[in-house]
Amino acid sequence: MLFLPFRRPLIAPVRLAIAVLLLTLLGFGLLAAQTAASRINRFTLHYLVANDTIGVERVERTDSALVGDLTVRGQARICWTERLHAPSGVHTLRLEAWRPGAAATDAPMQRLLLQVRRDSAHVYMTPAANAALGAPAATLPVRANARWLVTQSLAHAAWLTNRTTGDTAWFVFSAGASLQPGGLSRQGDSVTLTLAGLRSVYRFADHGALLGVNVPSQGLRGVVVLGDAASRITTTPDTPVSYDAPVGAPYIATDVRVPTPMGHTLAGTLTLPRAATAPVPVVVTITGSGAQERDEAIPGVEGYRLFRQVADTLGRRGIAVLRLDDRGVGGSGGNHATATSRDFADDIRAAVAWLRTRDDIDPDRIALVGHSEGGLIAPLIAADDARLAGIALLAGPAYTGARIIAFQQRSAIGQLNRTGTAAARDAMFMTAQQQLDSTARVNPWIRELLQYDPLPTAKLVRTPVLVLQGETDQQVTPEQADTLAATFRAGGNRNITVHRLPGTNHLFQRDTSGVPAGYGTLPDRRVTAEALGYLADWLAVTLRVSR
Repeated sequence: MLFLPFRRPLIAPVRLAIAVLLLTLLGFGLLAAQTAASRINRFTLHYLVANDTIGVERVERTDSALVGDLTVRGQARICWTERLHAPSGVHTLRLEAWRPGAAATDAPMQRLLLQVRRDSAHVYMTPAANAALGAPAATLPVRANARWLVTQSLAHAAWLTNRTTGDTAWFVFSAGASLQPGGLSRQGDSVTLTLAGLRSVYRFADHGALLGVNVPSQGLRGVVVLGDAASRITTTPDTPVSYDAPVGAPYIATDVRVPTPMGHTLAGTLTLPRAATAPVPVVVTITGSGAQERDEAIPGVEGYRLFRQVADTLGRRGIAVLRLDDRGVGGSGGNHATATSRDFADDIRAAVAWLRTRDDIDPDRIALVGHSEGGLIAPLIAADDARLAGIALLAGPAYTGARIIAFQQRSAIGQLNRTGTAAARDAMFMTAQQQLDSTARVNPWIRELLQYDPLPTAKLVRTPVLVLQGETDQQVTPEQADTLAATFRAGGNRNITVHRLPGTNHLFQRDTSGVPAGYGTLPDRRVTAEALGYLADWLAVTLRVSR
């Protein structure tokens, strides 16, 4: 639904973010028309976190359509059109998306059309350069009670929730053709929406006016603004992220540009010990799935910056760290949307090659640290680069993506449908699997991820390996650490170290449940000192760093 990235099956989905909507309307679409003749309704949703404006959504209803134009700070601008009064058995939802910061005159980077015809949903996607939609990119099965929802749009969520009646289990379409299990229940004036295990509660007045929405784990609210005041609302600019070293740190941080043989450059930060008098050892970090900046910050999990903590910890131990924005993210060039795990591995190879040209780096003391999908990528590089000093896998997968995602789907469905029958849960799972197969046919990253088995590659790795794994991880299950270690050893590698950390989740936070929906609500959302300690101690030995 809202702020859920399409690509992130191996790590936590970002939490739902639904605002309080102070609408005085009967249903959603009965906002008083400005004139009886035009029968056009307009309002603006003001997205706020505390007093900070993070988004603006301008909504207009005509006789034939509901239209929204949504800009959320730091994310793609989305325009959506819900066709009203469609022919019987046909439903149409159209979206256009612009890159963050795009000018008003720029063409959209992607167009998407969802047409639901009875028991099938046909998804058409096209780049901005091609106006013709052509054949469907995917066809998804539709349950009789399916619903479709625009990702990130609070306005569309409110409209859809208010027009859905009765207690029902339902599926929700989101932009990017993602099918999510969801449930809706009513009690008095409240409607509880559960989507992917996350809850939001809407309150409506007796005559249908929406009074408010509450998501306990979210500090986001939305206010309806009418008239001239709406035109004056703009999003608060993002506070620039500083990658500078902390004051007094025994290391310096330098912005760098890393060239690649593919023609794009990667933006990153290189931290170097201040007191170094000789070439120093270095670690290259590898992010998890999804479009990640160099710290691997996760929206909705405030204070979480895995690789910033890693760089600070290692910098204080005399180890340099290179952390990079993914291709197509932040300051990096290239196209993230078309890249696969093997493409990201090529980017890291380019970074290693670039480091070996520097006089201040010891070319034979370079190690890789990969988290989640990054723990899948690191062995791909080490398998054909025996010169690497070592690789550390933080929650690295041992199974195919198909097996991992199947576990995650069943887990989410189980949390959602606790009181339903096993047959009902199986039916929901089969529908989700069919949708995943359809998406894989048009998405190269998903297709490769589903099929790729990490174990044959693990048998080829001869460099020292550290496997760190949280015992409460519900994304990459903890027994996969032992499977990886056994496979590395079966290939003849005897320098394998494994640490399974109790009470630690997929993000290496202190967490006794490990449920992804709770990541952002933990009292301490930082990486644990225990995890950082094991990593730093192992790297100090492996990279031959004297205290």
